This record gives sequence, structure tokens and C-alpha cells, in this order.
Amino acid sequence: MNKKFGAQTVETIPGYRIVKSGAEGSTNVEEVEWLIATILSTASMWKGLNWGYLVDISHMSPVSNEVSEVLVTLHKKLAEAGCKAMAFVDRGSFITAAQAQQHSKKSQTGIEEKHFRSEEEATKWIEEKLG
Repeated sequence: MNKKFGAQTVETIPGYRIVKSGAEGSTNVEEVEWLIATILSTASMWKGLNWGYLVDISHMSPVSNEVSEVLVTLHKKLAEAGCKAMAFVDRGSFITAAQAQQHSKKSQTGIEEKHFRSEEEATKWIEEKLG
């Protein structure tokens, strides 16, 4: 399963209860709203189970204030849907990583979050958090 809309992509990581997304370049409100709906739809197959979210932001451009507000909503909706751990793969993308940390802080969801340089490290960490 690999879905794409504009700059956004969503897929699952085979063998894990992890939804993975990524973006190339700039994204907009419409694409992030699609992202939210697609992640929630995908994760619904694990209803009642812990699941995680891995997002690769290493190729994503910094976002506008308007998109930032929608990304704060994303964090809240993930928490409501049972997401227990969120891993960011940023490969040193300082500005984008800083924005992601701000979205987490503003959302006040309590989801455990951590930044990584590789998808493998991020996947392993999420799996440990899910138990």
C-alpha cells in the first residue's frame, strides 16, 4: 500500500503496526488534510491496538504558518486515534525538525516522540514503544 497526493506519500511498514509518511519539497493545507485522513484510515485496521507513526521530513521544505496549524491538528488526531509513538527521520534537516518539535509542543498530546537519522532506527524505537 503506497498512496500519494501532491508532495505527500503514505504507506505502512510491512510486519509492523506503523504508518509511514513523507513529503518532498513544499506541502500545502489541502495535502496535509489528505495526509491526516489517509493516516487515520490506514491506522483504523489496528483499532484497539497500539500503533506508531514514522514521518520522513528530511526532504521536506519548511512549512507556512497556515500549514503548521494543520500539522498541530495532525498530532491531536493521531493521539485520538491511538497512536502511541511518533518518530521523525530528519537526517539533519534542522529547520524542518525544529518546526516538527514546535507542532508537537503546541499539540500537547503526550505521544512519545523522537528524532532519528535513519528509518531503521526510527522503526526499531517505535516497535520498542509499542511493546
